[in-house]
Parts: sequence; C-alpha cells; structure tokens
Amino acid sequence: MSNEREIQRESFLDKIDTTLIGFILGLIIPMLMLVLLYVFKFKSEYHYTWDTYINSVKQLSTLPSFIRNCVFLNLPFFFLFNLLKRFNLCKGIFIASVLYLIAMLVVRYAL
Repeated sequence: MSNEREIQRESFLDKIDTTLIGFILGLIIPMLMLVLLYVFKFKSEYHYTWDTYINSVKQLSTLPSFIRNCVFLNLPFFFLFNLLKRFNLCKGIFIASVLYLIAMLVVRYAL
C-alpha cells in the first residue's frame, strides 16, 4: 500500500527527470535563444527582417558566435536542475550542449 501512495505522490519534475527530455530541452532552449536574440537585439536595434536575420546566421563567419550565444542559455537551466537534484535532466542538457559546441568547433575550424 505504501508503494502505491509513493507512486501517486510523484511530482511532475520526478516524471520528466529523464535524459531524453533533458536532451530535447537542451536542443530546444538554444533555438528559443535564437528567436530572443532576433526579437530583442536585431529587430529592435538593427531593424532586420526575419529573412535577413536567418541569412546572416547561416554565414559561416558568424555561425559559431550565434551557436555559442544560443547555447549559453542552457547553462542556467543546467544549474537549476542540478540544484533541484534532477541529474538525468542535467545529463541530457549537457549532452545537447556538447553536441552544439562540437558543431560550433567544426564550423569554425574545419570548414
């Protein structure tokens, strides 16, 4: 009986504490940062359109800096889930961040 009650009391964070969900979050958060960079910096300061912004991001000379800036937003989420002791989420976010950083290094030094 006590095991059934413990299963029912499982919180939302306990349910999503998986490496796969952390990996998906780690992939989505930098894309959100890319949109936020556009809205708060490039649209307001430089009056870029979305197409102009995406074309500038695609250039090999600027792509590594955009990747670096976007992946930076994973860091607070990593530390937040670490403080909450959701280590599987942390592991997934870390793996996604490493993949982004490997892509940045490949674009910067190999192409």
